[in-house]
Amino acid sequence: MIRRHLGLLLVLLAMACAHAPPPASLVGVDGSPRPLTDFTHRAPWTVIMFVSSTCPCMASHRDPLEDLAAAYAPRGVQFLAVESDVTTTPESLAAEAREYSMPLLRDDGARLANALGAESATYTVIVDRNGHVRYRGGFDSDRVTRHPDATPYVRDALDDLLAGKAPRQPETHALGCMLRKY
Repeated sequence: MIRRHLGLLLVLLAMACAHAPPPASLVGVDGSPRPLTDFTHRAPWTVIMFVSSTCPCMASHRDPLEDLAAAYAPRGVQFLAVESDVTTTPESLAAEAREYSMPLLRDDGARLANALGAESATYTVIVDRNGHVRYRGGFDSDRVTRHPDATPYVRDALDDLLAGKAPRQPETHALGCMLRKY
């Protein structure tokens, strides 16, 4: 009887952990620890894009990301850029941060990238206030060259979420340089 209850308790605990917000060891440009919850609790939706200062795909997506942030911040959407590259130094992070209007955070040990399945730059995740993932994948359907007919995956997901609906495509494929996490 005790074994049956213990087994049920372990199953329930595993189910509860599967929906918990992802762990993160994020660091601000100033070197201070910045828990992900410092940001996600501020807004109903938080967009997290994994970036790389050396990726041409990311370079072509920086302006569209900034445009999207400018358009959706007044609607209560928080935007974060996260650098998970193992070669990132505090100095390179500070230089890269000048290119963004949103917070740029270093993901020490790529813990957040690993927890969210981010393998490439431009991989984007939208989480709700509780840190639950509502969208994951590409920013849009472009790689390096910008096309006017690109499918705006993140914009579409935000429009759906802000309208109280589930994203029409909750998961897509990201097109970007592989993150050097190891």
